[in-house]
Amino acid sequence: MGERRPATPDVTGYNATVRMEDQKSSLPWKHVAVVVWLAFSVAIAVWWMVFGLQQIDRLSGLGMQAEPDISTKIAHELVRQHRMLVSEGTTLILLLIAGGAALLYYIHTEIGRANRVQEFLGAFTHDIKTSLASLRLQAESLEEDLKDSGHGRLARRLVKDTVRLELQLENSLLLAAPDGDSSLLIEPLRFSETVEMLRHHWPDLDIHQDGDGIVRADKRALESILKNLVQNAVVHGRASKVNVDVARQGPWLRARVSDDGRGFQGEDQNKLGRMFERHTSTSGSGLGLALGMKLARRMGGDLTVVEASNGFAIELILPQEPPPEETPE
Repeated sequence: MGERRPATPDVTGYNATVRMEDQKSSLPWKHVAVVVWLAFSVAIAVWWMVFGLQQIDRLSGLGMQAEPDISTKIAHELVRQHRMLVSEGTTLILLLIAGGAALLYYIHTEIGRANRVQEFLGAFTHDIKTSLASLRLQAESLEEDLKDSGHGRLARRLVKDTVRLELQLENSLLLAAPDGDSSLLIEPLRFSETVEMLRHHWPDLDIHQDGDGIVRADKRALESILKNLVQNAVVHGRASKVNVDVARQGPWLRARVSDDGRGFQGEDQNKLGRMFERHTSTSGSGLGLALGMKLARRMGGDLTVVEASNGFAIELILPQEPPPEETPE
């Protein structure tokens, strides 16, 4: 039996837990906003009712100076206006309080539902990723055992389908994640370590890297971006080689990912990155590239399509880790 390729560590459950805890700590502002709105609205309603009652009292004082018949009519009208103002003002205040209480209740219910969904996603992600990692490891072992037999091709296809299934699951979970920055765990990452992970997933693909650097990014998001780019190069571009050229430029790290495939076959390259936009009958759904652009921007960078004389090329821009300050002796 040949040497087994190591599976990618499963950090999805940890990241899901971090996102859930961050969401719990960031959501109470909705309660505060509702309480502030309710207090302001009730204060305005009370002020309006008190002001109206004061105006009625002033008119009552002026009416007493008129003739008796007119004064009596004015008094009856002011009493009616006083009752109407008290009843309507009280009803308005009670409705505002009831509406605010209902809004707080529904916000609390929605937070509970969102937390339960996040808990389910965390548990589901951990279980399914663990199962898929085990399945991929067994498929790789089977491929090593059968590589010299007539079934080696089928085992190799099983490995590729397992990797593709993992990537599709990862894309779906990332799309279901909240858009807030709290859902990403930004940390210093060496770019070459992520590229090395790609070689384990696509051992038959020639992946060459030139240059290196440390970026500030989310590990899971960066891996997802690069895996989607390589998957597109292999499946849709029929590429046999991928070049990753990394260069530092000020506070940024630029990574140009290019391949020797057949390139873009559609008519309008500006439409690339639109979700579910099919450019040819054999093209994908555009989910991987759209997700890559979204994740890159959420990490403070960008992902753009660049011109290539041969094949297809993408440029990924991410903030790089600043060098440590030298301590004067």
